[in-house]
Amino acid sequence: MITVETIVNELNSLPEPLLAEVLSFIRGAKNKFVQPSQQLGFQRVAGLHEGQIWMSDDFNEPLSDEFWSVIAILIKQKV
Repeated sequence: MITVETIVNELNSLPEPLLAEVLSFIRGAKNKFVQPSQQLGFQRVAGLHEGQIWMSDDFNEPLSDEFWSVIAILIKQKV
């Protein structure tokens, strides 16, 4: 069985960028096994904001080449 001490020892030897990935993985794993009502602390109410949200008429239209150019630049910069 893996102990907390073993995990901590391994974490202490990791570089900072890898620690960020480990933290992201841990949070994702926790969310996978936590029930939605446990995450929120309250029950959702269906229809609570009915009519207050809208979606653009062109929502399903393809995004422009300019948009994808900016996204490509941001990905290269890791922003």
